[in-house]
Amino acid sequence: MEGTLLDSNVIESYLWLRLAELPPERWPGEVAAIARRLPRYLSAERRDRGEFLRAFYRRYAGASTEGIDRLMDDQVGELVLQRLSPAAIRRIREHRTAGHRTVLITGALECFVRPLRPLFDEVLATRLGASDGRLSGRLSTPPVVGEARANWLRQYAAGQGADLKASYGYADSHSDLPMLRAVGNPVAVNPDVALYRVARKRRWPIEDWRRTNGTPRILIPEPVVSR
Repeated sequence: MEGTLLDSNVIESYLWLRLAELPPERWPGEVAAIARRLPRYLSAERRDRGEFLRAFYRRYAGASTEGIDRLMDDQVGELVLQRLSPAAIRRIREHRTAGHRTVLITGALECFVRPLRPLFDEVLATRLGASDGRLSGRLSTPPVVGEARANWLRQYAAGQGADLKASYGYADSHSDLPMLRAVGNPVAVNPDVALYRVARKRRWPIEDWRRTNGTPRILIPEPVVSR
């Protein structure tokens, strides 16, 4: 989702939620805390996307599920939609008009996917465990990344009777290469360097879906109102 449909990432999404619940005077401290750990997160992502997601999503430990739903409804859902690529929307609608079944497979948390669900027939997002209305910070199932994403897609296609060789796949990261190789029509969208090189070598289409509508590079939620 991030990097293809949205010009965003899981760190920015987290900050949208976190800043939305904090008074502005506490924002610098929260951003600084993320910045201090950023090298570790980037190192983990280079090694393994799943390792990065497990490490970063621990920051949600103790968060109220009800509070997250409220913040998504009040503010953050709109920020997600503002980051949505017009080119992505057009392409999804083209597929739906052609009668294609649209499937979103993402490492993003389910709450962030909710505003986009009307665009897709099937959504597979990341879930965090919860107890007594609080998130554990640990994934309830292994992250569907890399080869696991391709395997899930093969099983899903078999269950639906779909022909993957006639299917399209869109991704921005080299970690999605197994999934792109599984479909007959792979497309590299806003690709990282490693994926760009593979796409050029294999002559896959390379597309730029970055925002063109003047959306600010940094989106900040409205300050919390004390009651």
